[in-house]
Amino acid sequence: MKIAVLADIHGNARALGAALVEARKSGVEHLIVLGDIIGYYYAAREVLEQLREWPFFAIRGNHERMLAEALENDSSMQAYRERYGSALDLAEATLEPQDINWLTSLPDRASVRLGGIALELCHGSPRDPDEYVYPDANAATLEACRVAGADLVLMGHTHYPMLVGENPLLLNPGSVGQARDRGGLACWCRVDTDTRAVVLERTPYDTRPLIEEARRRDRHLPYLADVLERGNPTAAGAD
Repeated sequence: MKIAVLADIHGNARALGAALVEARKSGVEHLIVLGDIIGYYYAAREVLEQLREWPFFAIRGNHERMLAEALENDSSMQAYRERYGSALDLAEATLEPQDINWLTSLPDRASVRLGGIALELCHGSPRDPDEYVYPDANAATLEACRVAGADLVLMGHTHYPMLVGENPLLLNPGSVGQARDRGGLACWCRVDTDTRAVVLERTPYDTRPLIEEARRRDRHLPYLADVLERGNPTAAGAD
């Protein structure tokens, strides 16, 4: 079986669409989604529609938990709007109630077996869904991420891809929707359960429409557009 591991899509339907086209071409049969399906950007409904064309497992990230909190508390929604932009407002406005309930009720962590390999799904780390485990993490932090019986420990949250160690391999596919080392590339990972090959992928997509939308919707947060331009020649000249 070939699996695509996706994390931190963040409402970026254009990036997700590009990655899924490449996944189809590569023979991917199943998706693993490591949380932060929503947040930052604005196409939550389209993202869910694209994912539901596939068999997939998903867990929730901190932005799904933020949505649950924001829907219960107006002051939380305002705080998140100021810090992260208007994406949660758009999610509330465009998603069906059952979709919101599905997103906010996802587990924080899951153990899955696919194609004969044991996968541990985390958003942050096995010990804390909000922990950032970067590629340059110290040995103690990496050791704490090991899970007995797992072949792969899958983590997201940092927006930086990582492959470290073995038995288990610690894997972060990077961010589909908001890669932070270079814009214009949807980061994801392909796993072949037969050969145990693990390949980090970077799929180009046109960021210009989203850059323009971010600058229009969330002028107080230039970062939302700027990060999509980082080292990204296709974004040159975007307004």
